[in-house]
This record gives sequence, C-alpha cells and structure tokens, in this order.
Amino acid sequence: MSHRPCWAAPAEGLGAANSQAVSGGSQASGVGRHRWWPLSGVGMLAVTFGLVSVQPAAAAPDTCTRTDNGSGDNIVCSRGLPAGQTLNGTDGNDRIILSGSVAGAINTGAGDDTVIVTGRNGGNGGAGGNGHLDGWSGINGDGKTSASARAGGSAGTGGHGGSGSAGVESTGTIDTGAGDDAITIIGGRGGNGGRGGNAGPGSPDPADARGGDGGNAGSGGVGNLGQISAGDGNNKITVTGGDNGTAGNGGRGADGGANTRSGDGGNGGNGGGGVLYENGRGGAGNGETGTIITTGNDMITVQGGKGGLGGDGGSGGGNSTMLSQDGGRANEGTGGTGGTGGSGGFANVGKIVAMSGAAATVDTFNGVGGDGGDGGYGGDGSTRGVGGHQGLNATANTGGVGGVGGAGGHIVSEGVEATRRDY
Repeated sequence: MSHRPCWAAPAEGLGAANSQAVSGGSQASGVGRHRWWPLSGVGMLAVTFGLVSVQPAAAAPDTCTRTDNGSGDNIVCSRGLPAGQTLNGTDGNDRIILSGSVAGAINTGAGDDTVIVTGRNGGNGGAGGNGHLDGWSGINGDGKTSASARAGGSAGTGGHGGSGSAGVESTGTIDTGAGDDAITIIGGRGGNGGRGGNAGPGSPDPADARGGDGGNAGSGGVGNLGQISAGDGNNKITVTGGDNGTAGNGGRGADGGANTRSGDGGNGGNGGGGVLYENGRGGAGNGETGTIITTGNDMITVQGGKGGLGGDGGSGGGNSTMLSQDGGRANEGTGGTGGTGGSGGFANVGKIVAMSGAAATVDTFNGVGGDGGDGGYGGDGSTRGVGGHQGLNATANTGGVGGVGGAGGHIVSEGVEATRRDY
C-alpha cells in the first residue's frame, strides 16, 4: 500500500497555548497566514489513520429530516449526530444543517455541498435568592418570641452559566468528498451568569446585609475536536470556537435603619469559567484533538471564541438613621467590584494538515477578550456615595479587569440629620 506525502502545520505554530510563535516563519501570536511543514511517511500515516476512534456505523437519527432540493438533499438534524451513527449525503449538491454536536460520521458524497454545525448553548444561571425582607420570629421552648439570628441575611450568589458544547466531538468526523464545498463549524455559546440577589434589611452586622455576587459566565465550546476532511475542489472551511456568555451583576446591599447597618453591594461575576473555574477563555477554534485535513485549493479560517463581559458590581446600601458615633460603621455600604472579562479563545491548538498537491491558505485568529464590569455605586448617606470605577476594556484576547466599587457616603451623625439629603 502506498501513500502520498503530505505537509502539515504543527499546532505550536498556529496559536497553541504554550507556544504561539510560528516555527520557520515571521508571524507571531498564533495569528495570520502560515506555511506548511513536511511530515515523514510515519507522520502522515498517523494523521490519516490514527486520529479518531470511529464507532460502528448506525442509521441517521430520527431527529434528522431530509427533503429534495432539486440538485441534492436538504438535511436538517435538530439534536446533532450521536456517536456510532452515520449521516450520508448524495452525489448532488446537499445542504446539511445540524444543531448540536457531531459525535458520529457525516459523509456528504460528491457535489458542491454545504455543511453547517452549531454546538448546543450552555444553560443560563438562575438569579441568587434575596435576603430576608423581614426579621423572622420563632417561638422558643419557654413560649417566648425570639428574633432569628439570621434576620436580614445576605443574599445568594447567582448561578453560574453552563458550558457550550463542541461543534464536532472527538469521535466525530466530517468528510465532504470531491466538489466545491463549504464547511462551517461553530462551538456552542456559554450560558449567562445569574444576577446576585438583593440583601434584606434587619441585621446589625454589615456582613449579614451584603448583596449576592453575580454568577460567572459559562465558557464557549470548542469548534472542532474531531476530524474534518475536505475532498478535492475549491473548499471553504471555517471553524470557530463558541463565545462565552455574559456574567451576572452583583446584587444590591441592604439599606440600614435605626438599629441596623447598610450592606455592601455584591461583586459582579467573571466573564467565563462557569462552575468549573474562576474564569475562562472562549472556546478554541480547533481543539487539542481536532484535525483539519485539506486536499484541494482551500481557504481555511480558524478562530477562537470571544471572552464574556464581566458583570457590574451591585450598589451599596444606604439611608441609615443610625448615628455613626455609637460604635457603628462610619460609612454606608460600598459598591461591589466589577467582574473580570473572560479572555478570548485560542485559534488552533490541534493539527491542520495539507496533503500533497493541496494549495491551502490558513488564517488563524485568537478570540477577542471581554471587557471588565463596572464597579457599583456606594450607598448614599448624609453625603452622596461615590461612583464605582469603570471596568477596563479588553486588550486583544485578554479580558479587562473589573472596576472597584465606590465608597459609601457618611452615615448620619448628630447635628446633620436635618441636612442628610441636602446635596
């Protein structure tokens, strides 16, 4: 058995996390157009035969519909393609659209085919619960009424967004055969973080009157973790990582009273990471196990997903009627800190391989980072609270840092009660 020699662009030259310099070229940061590097015969065999463990083929799922378009078939799959199942096109011009991950095999056959795959989006996090609005009272064993120690307790944290799914899973394959084909793969978007709850009044401890933190945004899914093979022809291949969701805003701190303290605003969530990490990047375009094989005159674009926006900090509570010199705090609640934006996803940390005779151009772009959230306003007291700092904008693929919350105004003191709102 004989094999054609092939050329390959190594992952470390096309935007890998650990080394972004392009080997043998003048590009940097894993972005731009790239040359090809020769592989040995052994390397070529590894590329063509050892990339993906393919399950035994079964029929296409019932969730796929097929209609004649006059020159081929229109095929729509509403729940992706599970592992072990095969979806075959015709020798005409097919249009195949899948919502959900490809874990099985797509073979389009000949013709000028279009394949569009979008991974599932992650779920949104729920809002954090509000603090108690009233002091809870219970009956002691001696029959006397006693206020709960947690009256006015701090609010709950917003739920974290879920992660988006990959467009093509590690077991998935797409083979478009001969023809001028267009392949578009997009990782699923991460879910949004939930808003932090608002604190309830009624506690003498400021720590018990704090707004809830916003939930982190979910991270976007990887575009390709499997194998994409474009046959002979003038093909256009676009692989994009999923964008992160948007982080949740912090909740408002509790207002103070005659015998209670104002609370600080909750912090905004970060623009990625979801429940798994403190923060995270957008989805990679071509992931660690992903391979793109080109044999024709192809235009290949690989791009990382966008980082999510950091959530805004919540406003601090205010309006205390407690006097500052009675041992209480001297200032109203401080605004919460804005969340840090998520960083953009890497373009390529996998393999892009051109077989001998191919004339492929590869463009790689790291994803854009998300901006940081704004800090929350300090609570108004006998003087106005200070506005929070604006969050920093992202720089290239690095997310911006959230702004610091503003200090609360002074708590009323003797002699100024009559002018506490005279600004």
